[in-house]
Amino acid sequence: MAKAPKAAFQPSPKKVPHTASLPKTEKRPRMPQVRGGPLVWRFSSIDRDGPFAWSALDDPAAYKEAMEKLHQFETMEETAIRAQGSHPVEVWQLCKEAQNRLAEIELDDLDALMSFRLTGARRVWCRMDNNMMLVLWWDPGHAVCPSPKKHT
Repeated sequence: MAKAPKAAFQPSPKKVPHTASLPKTEKRPRMPQVRGGPLVWRFSSIDRDGPFAWSALDDPAAYKEAMEKLHQFETMEETAIRAQGSHPVEVWQLCKEAQNRLAEIELDDLDALMSFRLTGARRVWCRMDNNMMLVLWWDPGHAVCPSPKKHT
């Protein structure tokens, strides 16, 4: 007696191969934003000496206020931060003392620093690396880049 032939494979009509389906347009890959993303603070490169050293920030209330403001910046979009008076400043616009200090700490190859406005005159100066801010100076009197008074 001969064996009976096997039945031919019949695919299920309910299943559709992946190549036959269209991609979902509502799904998009998420790329991290380089600029405009949340800010990250790095304190490993703060200037501990010189005229704008963080050691000059010896008032606990002022220190707390500075840290709270930096924390607020982490939750804000870049446009909102700039709207409050924070902005990049080219190195050639800094006061001579600040330019000399950059040379002393071997950072005179930078094109710009970021000035974060905490209050009327208080500033925190940082080097920028995409959305990472490398904190550099404490400037309580707006001395790193003094601006001329308006209407004078």
